[in-house]
Amino acid sequence: MVPQLCTGTSGLAWSMARTAYRLGGQGGPATWLYNRLRSPDATPSGLQLRLLGSSLRKTFTGYEGVCIVDHPILAYILAPVCRVAYLHCEIAAPALAAVPAAWRTFVPLEATAQKLEAFGVSHERLFVTGLVVEPELTDKAESTFRARIARLASDQPLTIGFFASGAEPRPHTAVIAAGLASVTRAGHKAVVSWGTGMLKAAKTQFALRRAGALDESFRVIWGRDRRSSTAAVAGAIPDLDLMVCAAHERTGWAVGLGLPMLALLPHIGPFAPDNFAFASEQGVCLPLDGTAAAARLDDTLAELRRSGRLAEMARSGWGRYPINGAETIARALLSAT
Repeated sequence: MVPQLCTGTSGLAWSMARTAYRLGGQGGPATWLYNRLRSPDATPSGLQLRLLGSSLRKTFTGYEGVCIVDHPILAYILAPVCRVAYLHCEIAAPALAAVPAAWRTFVPLEATAQKLEAFGVSHERLFVTGLVVEPELTDKAESTFRARIARLASDQPLTIGFFASGAEPRPHTAVIAAGLASVTRAGHKAVVSWGTGMLKAAKTQFALRRAGALDESFRVIWGRDRRSSTAAVAGAIPDLDLMVCAAHERTGWAVGLGLPMLALLPHIGPFAPDNFAFASEQGVCLPLDGTAAAARLDDTLAELRRSGRLAEMARSGWGRYPINGAETIARALLSAT
């Protein structure tokens, strides 16, 4: 929606922001600078909001309904002109995520709400929903979890999901390639998601084959756009025994669905460190730091399974928190309109 509504200076500002996001994932000095600019304590300046938000504010001034957004910058921009329902679906809650003027901020956990309240969001504007998990996953979450525990207790090959985040950070994609090659050569299966589009999927398959992954042991899933790509990934979750990804929004799957997680390092952006810390405290997540560690992933996986740690990680992520946040949000919004 944003690209269609923002024109002129506003459109140019969003284009520059997207470029900075992509460059921030390239590793080295670019990632260091991106993390400094997007410090967890940073909040957007008045100038940034004017540049990014002029078109959006014109469009929504006087709007009498509820405007639903899922990014703090959009909430900052629109909160002064209409009722904004800000869906903050990540567990992490840095200062950037606190938008005191938003009509309602929906958060997954009480711990998330407490952090945002400490950053100035009033208690009355916060709504705790439970973890926001795709409804198609919640409907069969228990049977999927039980099947995963059974597979982990067996000696059959496992299936590992490898997920690159939106900016496809170079340090992470190198780890994914090395890890996927390692586990497929050891006889396991893998599912990989590396962005949107058929051409990207074909390039990904070629690159992974060149990195040493066994072609018959992995499949690349993709969609035409971000929404369909996310749906494709969600469709693969029931078959997975472990996922390898950055500690972003998919951390909720580890915490709520009993799906063990290896978090890609280094952390990029303001949300990953807190998500990783929370998931680690719950016992569902371990770090995967660097290509050397990824190249030994087959041995690491074997030891985690043999010791029972992998099954313990799965059990630690099941039954502690409600996972019907999407339904809770929908009911709350319908009652408010």
